[in-house]
Amino acid sequence: MRTPEVDATAVENLLYAAVAAPSMHNTQPWRFGLEPDTCSIHVRADRARRLPLSDPRQRAQHLAVGAAVLNLRVAAAHLGWEPAVRLLPGQATG
Repeated sequence: MRTPEVDATAVENLLYAAVAAPSMHNTQPWRFGLEPDTCSIHVRADRARRLPLSDPRQRAQHLAVGAAVLNLRVAAAHLGWEPAVRLLPGQATG
């Protein structure tokens, strides 16, 4: 089976699926970055979209980002790819 090529339409479909993930108050608290050399999409929590009163421990934000990653993985599998997910540590806060 031939692996589909990564093109602008494929990336658009992947991101469209990812942003359809649920989030508290529909804040969509994530940011995406594209790494063209490795065909990687980075998903990060957007701290500017956190809800300090409704979600003081950022649990809902983490769940929403996880849902976006899951949607991204499902969309990639639908396109014929085998998505690989790596959890990278966040920046240390002092």
